[in-house]
Amino acid sequence: MVVGRAHFAQLRTDPVLNVIELPDGLGVCLVHAVRGGGKIYVAPDESALFAGSAVDFEAGLDAFRDGARTPLEKFDNNGSRTQG
Repeated sequence: MVVGRAHFAQLRTDPVLNVIELPDGLGVCLVHAVRGGGKIYVAPDESALFAGSAVDFEAGLDAFRDGARTPLEKFDNNGSRTQG
């Protein structure tokens, strides 16, 4: 959860986050539930996947479960939040 909060802090100013436990020990999902907010899925190994607000939770979870991850350099404050 700390990793996800740190990533969101690089992307947004003062994000209000909801934390969802993922099934099967996959990790957690931090959700910034505002227009343009998004979700960060974080695995126990601290790898993460950013999914924009337009991406449905289940679609993001499926991609995360399949091993999609966002490169760490994409978690910066210059607006590049591309899925990995």
